Amino acid sequence: ALMLVMPADHVIRDTAKFHAAVKEGSALAEKGRLVTFGIVPTAPETGYGYIKRGKGNEVEAFVEKPDAGTAAQYVASGEYLWNSGMFMMLASVWLDELNRFHPAMLEACKLAHEGGQRDADFYRVDRQAFGSCQSNSIDYAVMEETGRAAVVALDAGWSDIGAWSSLWEASTRDAQGNVLSLTGRTVVW
Repeated sequence: ALMLVMPADHVIRDTAKFHAAVKEGSALAEKGRLVTFGIVPTAPETGYGYIKRGKGNEVEAFVEKPDAGTAAQYVASGEYLWNSGMFMMLASVWLDELNRFHPAMLEACKLAHEGGQRDADFYRVDRQAFGSCQSNSIDYAVMEETGRAAVVALDAGWSDIGAWSSLWEASTRDAQGNVLSLTGRTVVW
């Protein structure tokens, strides 16, 4: 199975560009690569990790959240992308690499699945077994370790909506700069 793994707290404005990036990523993933989508930066940002691009789709390095001066250098160089936290890979390749770098984590997940049960439309893993799993991100656990990482640049109006200010920035505003949402709650800025 080919997996596209994405966080729920982001906005992608240009779906056509996103679909093109996914198509490029799927071709790489089908060849056994673990693909991450790197966002073309619009400004120096200290709240995101960065990916340094190598030749083609190669990942040269993952870089933690930099200070303002370093972020400005990264953006000016044109060699760095923001780390979006979106990934694409074959499930079998993911399991192989997770087993290679963190076999105990994989085993805890297997036990959690084996001890789980179906609940209507959901599958609930075994809480105790899953709770024994080491807490680690996909970046640290595998992506920063593997030689199979690839990056696809994405310039599609992305925002991670990680703060009220980013939600305001991504929303349509009235003449006074306010945002009103009538989807169950009213929010005004």
